[in-house]
Parts: sequence; structure tokens; C-alpha cells
Amino acid sequence: AQRETARQYLLAELRAAGLDADLHAYATGQNVRARLPATTGAAASRIVVGAHYDGVPAGPEAADDGTGVALVLVAARYLSRQTRRDHPVEVVLFDQEEVGLLGSAAYANSLRAEGVAVDSMHGFDMLSFDGNGDRAVELWSPSAGLEDLYRLHGTPRGIPVRAVRFASSDHQSFLSRGFAATGVGEEFVGDDHTPHYHRATDTWERVDFDYL
Repeated sequence: AQRETARQYLLAELRAAGLDADLHAYATGQNVRARLPATTGAAASRIVVGAHYDGVPAGPEAADDGTGVALVLVAARYLSRQTRRDHPVEVVLFDQEEVGLLGSAAYANSLRAEGVAVDSMHGFDMLSFDGNGDRAVELWSPSAGLEDLYRLHGTPRGIPVRAVRFASSDHQSFLSRGFAATGVGEEFVGDDHTPHYHRATDTWERVDFDYL
């Protein structure tokens, strides 16, 4: 019910960080996006980093997917400060994930129609809960090479990485259109996930910020 409020807030946050941000409109909604050019001068495929900003009517959706949105905003600020980016990066906050992945499907379709080369899409969705304290994350249906990439960086930091098959998040819009992609979340398939999922109790006080 407050998607317009959310998207205007996100636009302001990205612009305050100095990013070139705008809205990507489609028939029933609008994605929020920002683009960071490569700094090395060479043409290269894009890396897409995303999360969805819509929720379900039941509750405030702090976990699903306020946590993913927060992570992506932090990543955007961090990446904008780097002096070297070998790939252009697109930060995209997707609309209407909860009603059929509509925003991410529209965005992936636009990239396909424009003939854009995409290195990989990384979708962050619900990183709020770690009931057994093992710090693990799930990779949802990772394309070839992405599981190894996450293990390379996660293992030295004590973060177990568990690859599972899961299609109900925005990464699937990219996979089904032939792009390399993965979702990243708490252990939803592994049954170590927030008990407040899609409930009125999904508020920020119940987010494990150390885990996030």
C-alpha cells in the first residue's frame, strides 16, 4: 500500500550517496535503479545487485525484504566509493516480487531486449534470522561458478554457503531468461528461517542485525 513512498525514499537514499538513480517503469509498477560505470575503460558485462522493496499486506516486511534492501543500499554506497570497478554495476530494487516476480521479470526482459551482456545477477532476499547460530547463507539455484565464488569469500569469514534449488525470488526472473544468477538468503529451504515470515510480526525489532 506504500510502494510509492518506499520508492521515493529509496531514490533519495541512492541520490544522497551520489549515485545516478532513476525509476524503471513497466505496466504495473516501477523498479528503482542506479548505475555505476566501470572505471577501467574496457567494455564489460554488467553485474546486477538487487532486492525487492514490496511486501505482502499482512505486515511491515522488515525481514522480507527490508533486510535485502538494506544490504543492497550498503553495497551501492560501498561500490560507489571504489576507485576500481572492472564491471559496470546496476543496483536495482524491484517492485512486485510478492505478486509473481513482476518487477524483476520486466527488468530482465528490458536487458534481454537491449542485448545487454550480464555477467551475473545477485538477488538478496531475507537475511534476518539465524536460529542455530551457524551464520550460514543459502544460495538459491546458483549458476555455474557463482557457488564457488561465494565459498571463496564466505569460507575464510566463517560463513557456511549452502546451495539449494529455490525459484520463488527475483533471481529466477534472470535465470529463466538465460542470465547467470543466484539468490542469497537465510536458510529458508533448510528450515532455519524467521518464524515471522509474511506475518504482522515481521518488524525490525525481530531482525538479527549481527547476522545481517
